[in-house]
This record gives sequence, C-alpha cells and structure tokens, in this order.
Amino acid sequence: MTGWLVNAIMALQNAQKELHHLIEDRFRDETLLGQLQQILNLTRLPVRIECFDNSNISGAHPVSAMVVFEHTQPKKSDYRKYRIKTLSTPDDYAAMAEVLRRRYGKGPDSEPFPDLLMVDGGKGQLGIAMAVLEELHLSGRFDVIGIAKKDEGKGELQDKIYKLGRLNAVNMDRAGNLLMLLQRVRDEAHRTAIAYHRSRRASSAVSSVLDDIPGVGPKRKQILLKHFGSVKAVRKASLDELCRIQGISRKAAEAIIYRLAQ
Repeated sequence: MTGWLVNAIMALQNAQKELHHLIEDRFRDETLLGQLQQILNLTRLPVRIECFDNSNISGAHPVSAMVVFEHTQPKKSDYRKYRIKTLSTPDDYAAMAEVLRRRYGKGPDSEPFPDLLMVDGGKGQLGIAMAVLEELHLSGRFDVIGIAKKDEGKGELQDKIYKLGRLNAVNMDRAGNLLMLLQRVRDEAHRTAIAYHRSRRASSAVSSVLDDIPGVGPKRKQILLKHFGSVKAVRKASLDELCRIQGISRKAAEAIIYRLAQ
C-alpha cells in the first residue's frame, strides 16, 4: 500500500472519530437542555440562552453585559456590552430595563431572539424583564427566568431560580448539573460585566489625567496615547522626547511634564 493511500485512510479515520465525538457532544448537550426544559417547564428547548448582568461598583460608570450560550457553549461573537445612558445615580432595576429595551426593542433587527432569557438578580430583575417584554409586545416570545445567589445567612444551600407566577424558587435539589449550567452562564455574564466596568474606569482615569492638562485637547491626547501607548509611558518621557512628537508644542510638552509630575 502506497504512502499517500495510508495517509488518506488515516485522515479519513481521524475525521470519522472527530465526527463521532461531535455527535456525542451534541447529543449530550441536547439531553442536558431537554432536562432543563423539563424541570423549568419551558415552552421551547433552550438552545440559545442570553444572560444579562449589571456592574456599577461605587455607583460610577454603570455598565451591563449580555452573554450568549448556544448548545451549552459560549458564543462570544454575540456578546454585547452596554454603557448605561439614562442614569445619573445607581439603579440596578432601571439599568436592566434600559439594556433590555436596547437589546430587544429594535423590531426585526433584534433577532435572533433567545430561547431563554436569564437575568441576574432574582425576583426583582425578573419582574423588570417581564414588564419590559410586555411593553415591547414580546411577552411569550421566549422564556424568562431570574437567578439569585443563595443567602447563606438564611441557611440557603444553593442559588435560586425564579419563574413568573411562582412564589418560591424552582426546586433544583436533584438537578445539580442543570443548576451548574445556569450558574456558568450567570458567572460568565458577571465576569464580562466586571471586566467591561474596569476597562471603563481605567479609560476614564486616563482621560481625566490628560484632560486636565492645559493645551492638551482630544487631538493631542490621541497623539500622545498613540505614540506612547499609555499614560505611564507618557510620564516617563523627557521634555525633548515630547517636543519631537509632531503636534506637541514645547509649551504643551512643558505643561505635560509639570502636570504628570504631580
């Protein structure tokens, strides 16, 4: 048997194994999602799950993030990050309402819709989500749940899943693997929102430092950051280095040195 034929046969066998693994993984995922549909009494198989979480540490730079899981796996190309535009003071409920309107209030451009929407925050955020969907005439278009962290002070042993019309959380005692899936989605939304919030805070800090320098407007700030890469690098620059940059006058360079030395 010639070498090329052996290689071709091996490649085919490897491809068949890979396909077999993919089929097994998809079957396992579909089984898990079917169990989730059953225990939560969902109207559809939750193939696409979207989850929102807010972040406004110390009340500054409030943001929200939406993550998407399809077939139990993150689909990062569909993630969305939102700067909260309508609030001057922290209000998690109002922030959630804003981002839900922005996500689902664009008519056909809002598609694809999720099979399951999950909001972090429990009953309160669930109520906000349902109110916004009713306002947008999307009630019943997809399933909605809320997830809330366990209250260890009350002796709670696991996070809670809420559905509209139920006074108490859904009993997930015998469905640890399903709760872990929902927690993984929630934790990813939380991680994404926190990371975005930190980047916004850092960006704001950079802007405030450079914006306070006389003679350094948006254009010169952009030139400096493009040339040096960071405010830290600008701080280390000498007067001559700053003066050699096209668009930075000696007077502006002196102001930069003076301000960043403080």
